[in-house]
Amino acid sequence: MPFEVIDHTADMGIRVWGPDLPSLFTEAARGMFEQITDVKRITASRTRTLVIEGTDETDLLINMLRELLYLFTGKGLLVKSAAIQSISGAALTLRIAGEKYDPERHAIRNEIKAVTYAGGDIRKTPEGLEAIIIFDI
Repeated sequence: MPFEVIDHTADMGIRVWGPDLPSLFTEAARGMFEQITDVKRITASRTRTLVIEGTDETDLLINMLRELLYLFTGKGLLVKSAAIQSISGAALTLRIAGEKYDPERHAIRNEIKAVTYAGGDIRKTPEGLEAIIIFDI
């Protein structure tokens, strides 16, 4: 499993890893939505392409997760999958697939209020890249 839940005082976090930047970002998206609901119960009936910018790779990761969280909290869209179409240190193009939240089918595990910068640095490891992401709940 390319992410794990970590303990964090009064908040929630995940440690996510991948062999490269696109993998790290897509696993971070999946990890966040796994905290919100059971991703296996989401269908990929809607798709959307997003362009996201940041000042560096960490800012880009946080901005991407914030945009995906907004799609859920503001638009009611649950994301099943995310695929990086292009990425540089300052911008990415992301193709997402998911469906509208349906309380009859989607149990909410955790209500994430925000994605924070606490612990958000992307680090190189012998296996690739790793990041810790803290969510305000």
